[in-house]
Amino acid sequence: MPRQLPADCLNEIFEHLEKDKATLHSCLLVNRLWCEVTVRILWRNIWIINPVDYVDYSRRLKVGTSILNTLIACLPNKSKTHLLEKGILNSTHISKTPLFNYASFCKVLSIHMIGQMIIDVFKNQKYLAKEIMKMFMETVSLKKLSYYTSSKTINLSFLRYPGAKGCLTNLSKLSCNSNVKSAFFYKLSQICCNIQSLTIEFNGTISSDLKNLISSQNNLKHLSLSRTRTHSTADWADIIPSLAKHSNSLIRLKVHWRKYNYWNKTEQLSFITTFTNLQELILSFHHKDCFAGLNSKLLDITFPQLQILKFLYEYPEDYVLSKFLENNGKNLKEFYINCSNTISAIAEFCPNLKFLSTLFRFDKIESLKTVLNNCQQLESIDTQYYYGLLSEKELLGTLAKYSPKNFHKLKVRYYSYSQLVPEDLEEFFINWENRVSQRSISLVFRGCMNSFGAKEENMGIIKKYRELGIIKKFELK
Repeated sequence: MPRQLPADCLNEIFEHLEKDKATLHSCLLVNRLWCEVTVRILWRNIWIINPVDYVDYSRRLKVGTSILNTLIACLPNKSKTHLLEKGILNSTHISKTPLFNYASFCKVLSIHMIGQMIIDVFKNQKYLAKEIMKMFMETVSLKKLSYYTSSKTINLSFLRYPGAKGCLTNLSKLSCNSNVKSAFFYKLSQICCNIQSLTIEFNGTISSDLKNLISSQNNLKHLSLSRTRTHSTADWADIIPSLAKHSNSLIRLKVHWRKYNYWNKTEQLSFITTFTNLQELILSFHHKDCFAGLNSKLLDITFPQLQILKFLYEYPEDYVLSKFLENNGKNLKEFYINCSNTISAIAEFCPNLKFLSTLFRFDKIESLKTVLNNCQQLESIDTQYYYGLLSEKELLGTLAKYSPKNFHKLKVRYYSYSQLVPEDLEEFFINWENRVSQRSISLVFRGCMNSFGAKEENMGIIKKYRELGIIKKFELK
């Protein structure tokens, strides 16, 4: 008789599948023990929904109905009776007895998604929302709370429900609008003092007690600030002193900023340079002018612990970025920039890179060689292909000949038709096979399905070298 793995071993394995809902659902059906272990992971965060399901109303309705029916089944009898008397539930709803108390497994709560589900399924039943939130407050110890308000969000004054303090005391992640009612931030600041990850979307105004909530945290490590709405005129000046209080503890900062002609104030962004212990810095600026109030600061600032640097859209002036990399590039492990002008600075000042996302112009092949020769820890490159950039043949040929021994992954995003011919592709794999490191390559090609994938000869070569073990992974999207 085969032996059963103990629950703690199964839990360790299934933890790696947390975002793979389909596989976890299959694990539920194996036996009772697998079901008991898996269901806790599945229900830890029930808000991880396929984006396709969320956009498609009929599919969203199906998912929302399933989640709500399960939560309703978990309601205490008193709540079910109350909702039956209000005409919201019927006898079928209240007669269901769940196999588990699924709600108690939840560690993540999304207020706006609960509100949207109730609107979709029950057409705005505030009584149902109230009873569900009471159940959460009384039975759950939350780790993450997401609270975004909109015209469709049901008003849920859940912080005054019994058990709210016990439910939220151990909260470690909070995502919210800046214009949530001030009373919410005030009450939360009295309950939660150990939020480590805070995401704020600045929308219209800033509640007066938001800065008090920020100041009251003891060990804030991750901060994400976003000002993207066209109608947002929120002024960050009032909360900058509260943010600066966490200059020693903060290790990850993301700032998403759109500039508008009628309201600029990019000088407010200079607060970024107060967080000198950052390990990860992500700047998502949609306009070059967003760096106007920051360029002079970046010339001299030093982040001794910085390992990950991302410019998701625009980036500083070339001379500013070059100086910044001179001061901070030595410890960088990952660097993202949508630019080809800084290759020489990367090669010179970032010797310990493991991951690089950038562009390579058709006339910069020597710069690519220099990067590969100087960055001997490099393992992966993410780049693009379109007119004016390095051809696929030159890119692959250079990697096969010059890439360091640990290099093993290439991702290319296509904005032009693939020009790779079978002879060039096979030459690359032959050269890769003859490398000293003998490490298999992973290739991810996105946006070229109709040009690369349609060539039977190319796909035949891919199949051949996968079977030989030269290709570890191949994705074509």
